[in-house]
Amino acid sequence: MSALFVKCDVRTGLFKTEYLVSVPPGANNFYIDRTDVKVSKAPIGNETVDGMVLAYLIEDGPNEAVVEMTGTPVDGGLRISVPKAMTRAA
Repeated sequence: MSALFVKCDVRTGLFKTEYLVSVPPGANNFYIDRTDVKVSKAPIGNETVDGMVLAYLIEDGPNEAVVEMTGTPVDGGLRISVPKAMTRAA
């Protein structure tokens, strides 16, 4: 599996070691270890910031990619489909 980064919305998690990540923004939510999330500044309180989250490429389609997220899903499963425009090589 190839690693890549996926654009996401980032909020504080339940613990100081994690973030609550939404991918695609607002659709699927995951608790992800902070070491797997890139943000320009850490969210404070209920603030949401833009970020990039580490994922693993499962299937590469012409317009979309199926990726497997690290962490714990809040809703749904670990594998999601995202537009390729939201991905970047790790």
